Order: sequence, then C-alpha cells, then structure tokens
Amino acid sequence: VAMATTDSVSIDAFLVISCVIVALILVAINVYILVYFQALDDKNTAYLPKFLVVFGLTFCEGAILLLPLDVANRSGAVGC
Repeated sequence: VAMATTDSVSIDAFLVISCVIVALILVAINVYILVYFQALDDKNTAYLPKFLVVFGLTFCEGAILLLPLDVANRSGAVGC
C-alpha cells in the first residue's frame, strides 16, 4: 500500500492570495477605465459590451502577469 505524501502537491498560500487580490484590483481598475471613457448616452445601456470590454482588458492584463507568476511558482529558491 503506497502512502500519499503531501510534499508532491503544495500550494503556496501567498501566491494564491496575491492572485485573488491582483484579479480584484484589475477588475476594479478596468471598471473605472470603462466608466471614465464611456459616453454620456451609454449610462444605463449596453451591459454586454461593457462586460466584454472589462473581461477583455482583465484577460489581457492577466495573461501578461502570468509569466512572473509562473516563475515565482516554479522556483523554490527565495530571491532568485
């Protein structure tokens, strides 16, 4: 009977919390950008395009930030 070890699957809590906080900050900034640049006629209309703009901006910014996250998650050394 093989014993399961917890060393093979470890989750860095700091990285998980950082990812959640950064995602929320990105969404908040993108909503602010959308509200700042929207026309006065679009105040309470066209919710789907607004959602797609916020989603697209967040997705693009998240894709850029995935490279440093991958490096931080892959390396076990501190200060590399």
